[in-house]
Amino acid sequence: MNKVFGYARVSTVDQSTDTQIEALERYGCDKIFQEKISGLSVQRPKLDEMLSLLRQGDTVVVSRFFRLGRGRDHLISLVGDFARKGIVFKALDLGIDSSTPAGKMVIGIFASLAEYDREMILEKTRAGQLLAKAKGKHVGRPSGVNEVNFLKVKRGFEKGLSVSEIVSLTGISISSVKRYRKQISGNGF
Repeated sequence: MNKVFGYARVSTVDQSTDTQIEALERYGCDKIFQEKISGLSVQRPKLDEMLSLLRQGDTVVVSRFFRLGRGRDHLISLVGDFARKGIVFKALDLGIDSSTPAGKMVIGIFASLAEYDREMILEKTRAGQLLAKAKGKHVGRPSGVNEVNFLKVKRGFEKGLSVSEIVSLTGISISSVKRYRKQISGNGF
C-alpha cells in the first residue's frame, strides 16, 4: 500500500514547525518527519530517514516548497530522483503536484532555470579567466614550488612521516604534499 510522507523543516531552534505540521496533517500524511536544522546543513537525519523509506508509488508532501532541499539545486535533484523512482511530490504552498501535467511542467521549468543558472556561472567564470590571462595575470594554482613548504615536506619524509602526518603537522594541503613527494622521489630521494 502506498504511503504519504510529510516533511517539515525550520532553520533555527527559535522557529516552529507547527504551521507546516498542521498543513501536512490536514493533507492526511501517514507519517511526518520534522527537523530544526539550517538549510545549509548537509546533515539532515530526518530527511535521510524519510528518503530511506520511500517506495515507488509513495507521495512526499511539503507545506513549503523550499523547505525540502538545502538549496535550489539540491531541491531540484531530490524532485528529479522522486520522478525517476515513481514517487509523487507535492508542495502545498505552490500547488505543485508532480503527478499532473502542470506539476511536471513547473518542475521542468525549475530544473531548466537551475541548469541555465549553472551554465551562466560557468560562462562568466571562463570569461573572467580568459580576461585575467589576457592581462597577464596567472589563473589557477600558483606555478612553481613554494620552497619553504617543499623543505618542510622533504624534512617530514626524511624523518619517516606519512603524508597525513605531514599534512597534520604543517597545514600544507594533501595535494601539495603528494606533489612535493613526487618531486622528491624524482630527485632520487
